Amino acid sequence: MTVEEMRAVCQSMIKDIWPLYRELHTWARYTLAEKYGKEVPDMLPAHWMPNRWGQDWTALVNVEGMNLDEVLKEKPGNWIVKEGERFYVSLGLDSLPHSFYELSSLYPLPDDADYKKNNHASAWHIDLNNDLRSLMSIVNNTRWWATTLHELGHIYYFDAYTNPDVPIVLRTGANRGYHEAIGSLLGLASLQKPFLTGLGLIDENAKTDETMTLLKEALEYIVFIPWGAGVMTDFEWELYSNNLDAGQFNKKWWNLKLEYQGIVPPAERGEEYCDATSKTHINNDPAQYYDYAISYVLLFQFHDYIAKNILKQDPHSTNYWGSKETGKFLYDIMKPGASVDWRELLQTSIGSDMSAKPMVDYFAPLMDYLKEQNKGREHTLPEYN
Repeated sequence: MTVEEMRAVCQSMIKDIWPLYRELHTWARYTLAEKYGKEVPDMLPAHWMPNRWGQDWTALVNVEGMNLDEVLKEKPGNWIVKEGERFYVSLGLDSLPHSFYELSSLYPLPDDADYKKNNHASAWHIDLNNDLRSLMSIVNNTRWWATTLHELGHIYYFDAYTNPDVPIVLRTGANRGYHEAIGSLLGLASLQKPFLTGLGLIDENAKTDETMTLLKEALEYIVFIPWGAGVMTDFEWELYSNNLDAGQFNKKWWNLKLEYQGIVPPAERGEEYCDATSKTHINNDPAQYYDYAISYVLLFQFHDYIAKNILKQDPHSTNYWGSKETGKFLYDIMKPGASVDWRELLQTSIGSDMSAKPMVDYFAPLMDYLKEQNKGREHTLPEYN
């Protein structure tokens, strides 16, 4: 795709989810103002947000009945990754090679270790063949349960396209968004109630607030799109395509955050600062951050297809465990790697072009709830044009 085609895709994603983002923005302004005992601001102050870039607002909501920390902390130390592997095997995929466990670094270092490690979870296809590894610091809690399932998604993607039909140079995702989509898809599935009750991690009679669950998910997936496809992508477009002047870096950064996220700095930020470079991807993974936004759109397209066409279940309440048909669907997407055009692969797998419509449909019940909550409140973000 050309630069302009890619930017058009990003703008399309933002436009599709913008009405819901506006409702979330208004809800967050009023919710945080009440929390801090302040007047409701026109825009969200960056220092009020639970994440320094405003890319994830999930900490604003606690969903009762869906916290697995208490039950997971009683499990053996290696339970999460072993149970994660068992899940993928239940879909008809292969067991992980012994070398994965021998060569990966999966747990926090002991206190007396004489070296440090990066605790940000990642997965690695070391030789583009059979050396599959992951770098994690798994602790038995809810966050690491979903994270581990996500990283194993990458590992199984590596494994699927390691086959004689895929040349070594094409052993990667159909596009980078695909790789993240597969991981995030299984991360989402691993936190849905029927899946968790099937594993005995929560009681099927436990009271859970479905609206709050949707809200928490939206504060992760919807909130991310204007950040990933908007702020990050437009800043790097200005930087690399338009040769943004070094004396304008911080001004441009905060203008974009205002435009796309409705977030303002806690105090004036001059050009002696370069706040964009607080985000590691600006420094070490440039001009590809839109892949994460694409991955969320693809995630909901895949999930919607699996739920409705394979499992015949409500997309909000699925259990992938043991579904060999789901496993085959995923394997058929993963096996070609980058040896096929990603758009053709999407058409042959789900019969659709890339679209945020399944994501918007998934959150439609939340939209109704937020409109009710926001009655009489002022929307300060403009409508998308």
